Amino acid sequence: MVEIAEGEIILRSGKLDVTLLVDVEQLAAVDVRAAPGWGKASSHVHARHGEALYVFEGELALQLEDRVHRVGPESWAFVPPQVVHAVEVTGDAPARFLAFHAPGSSYGDYVRGDVAGFDQRPAADAVSADPGLVVVRRVGGAEGDTITDRPGRRATVLVETDEITISEFHYGAGERGAQRHVHREHADAFLVVDGEFTFHLRDGSHALPAGTLLVMPPNVVHGFDNDSGASARCFNFHLPSFGFADYMRGKNTDFDQFDPPEDGADSGSAIGTRLG
Repeated sequence: MVEIAEGEIILRSGKLDVTLLVDVEQLAAVDVRAAPGWGKASSHVHARHGEALYVFEGELALQLEDRVHRVGPESWAFVPPQVVHAVEVTGDAPARFLAFHAPGSSYGDYVRGDVAGFDQRPAADAVSADPGLVVVRRVGGAEGDTITDRPGRRATVLVETDEITISEFHYGAGERGAQRHVHREHADAFLVVDGEFTFHLRDGSHALPAGTLLVMPPNVVHGFDNDSGASARCFNFHLPSFGFADYMRGKNTDFDQFDPPEDGADSGSAIGTRLG
């Protein structure tokens, strides 16, 4: 089963809007709209999880110990565990971006105001890992590792770490994707950004348009295609990675993917959220 819900509004103000999109063990994510200058906070570190940022509009300054990355529209940034960092909206225009925490690490409780259990501590209390491990890549196929590139389909790996694999999929009209399957030990998620993808779940098929985030926790049966008459684009996430990028390269035959249970059992539901 899947129901596409609105996100949980955490804050609405003149300078900052925050909406919680998903909060499960494998992933917590927020949709943020922020005014220029927002984010002038102290540097911090996450000891046990990574943070990924996707910028729709505006520009973020990702401050590390020895450098600053300017992250503009249509770009991903990933900060691994133990890397000291801070984020600020720069320039004269507001920014809109998504922040993903993988695994979730009580981030949902954190944005609701219960900060004690979240995996975050001040930079002064930590020794930073190598800032060179941070990944910043533009989407569109020019950066990252393009594994498939043929008429009707392009698949590019943008971020490949233990915590998360982020891939960009371009599918032409009518392009077939993955048949129904399950992952027993990790979550699979999709963010539709252009066009429409059809997701095949235990209860049937659902055509989901751009602006939809769909998360399949472990053991949820799912597959996907582009059943529409136009091209479509999405980001795909595996949390944790379990070597998904190597699976696409044909190198990981032990990847955590299996046919649906023969008895028809499905141990959970997909989680669908509509971005504002």
